Amino acid sequence: MSPVKDAADGLVAALGAVDRLKVYTDPAATVTPPGVVLGPPSLAWEAYCTAPSSARFLVYVVEKGDARALERLWDLVPLVAEAVDSVAGAAVVRADPGSWGTPELPAYIIEVEYGL
Repeated sequence: MSPVKDAADGLVAALGAVDRLKVYTDPAATVTPPGVVLGPPSLAWEAYCTAPSSARFLVYVVEKGDARALERLWDLVPLVAEAVDSVAGAAVVRADPGSWGTPELPAYIIEVEYGL
């Protein structure tokens, strides 16, 4: 099996354990909030390696846009970060505010570094 696929599968399993969140792995999916989207990773190679040595995934934590959206996101982001950090080889690097597709779906974009 591919180390990148193994990494993605581990993250999907951990994210799926977060209560109330549906996990999406298709970047073109229509997300029904609250949800989390695991995007395709950026890959990096160390010198003289034939296979990637690390992957950087973006995880979008998506909520419905309304007056309480930020409050719900602030509650969800630590839970998602904790789930990611429970995966061997994965570490949360940062979380930035943004949106998923449209401003009506506010999101936090969590960067996850994964050593392969």
